[in-house]
Amino acid sequence: MSEDTYYSHPLTPDDDLDPFDCGVESLNGWLKQHALRAQAQDVTRTFVWSELHSSRAVAYHSMSPTQVVRTDVTAGLAGGNAVIPAFLIGRLALDKSLHGQGLGSQLLIDALWKVCSASQYGGGRLIVVDPIDDVAAAFYARHDFQRVQGSTRMYAKIAAVRAAIGFDE
Repeated sequence: MSEDTYYSHPLTPDDDLDPFDCGVESLNGWLKQHALRAQAQDVTRTFVWSELHSSRAVAYHSMSPTQVVRTDVTAGLAGGNAVIPAFLIGRLALDKSLHGQGLGSQLLIDALWKVCSASQYGGGRLIVVDPIDDVAAAFYARHDFQRVQGSTRMYAKIAAVRAAIGFDE
């Protein structure tokens, strides 16, 4: 199946989350038990992929505004600011039925597109991720995210992401 088979939309109570299994229990549990509440509390926004004419979620990502302090990044990334506005892609997961099809990159592009869109209205200089393990860190590194020195956190400049994904402002 191709990524065209799926559509991305904001998580709603009508989405069927029960069958979702990405193979990482913490990611499964967060989606099923916490995502809707976090969204209702305006803590994060979660987007799910479903097949056309289905409510079953087969992938998801979440994003929220955040900030990075100057001491955590290089002077060039800080752009002269003590606190740098950013967006956090907090979670990104594909159901096991989609593993090995190259759809993880498509899901990340979906998340990056939404962050770029949000940054048009709310600003933001960086996109940050906190990889759950070394495999996730390698995935983000393949997509040009850089490690924050002395941390597992990774970042990409929104301006660079816009250019890379062809996001027109």
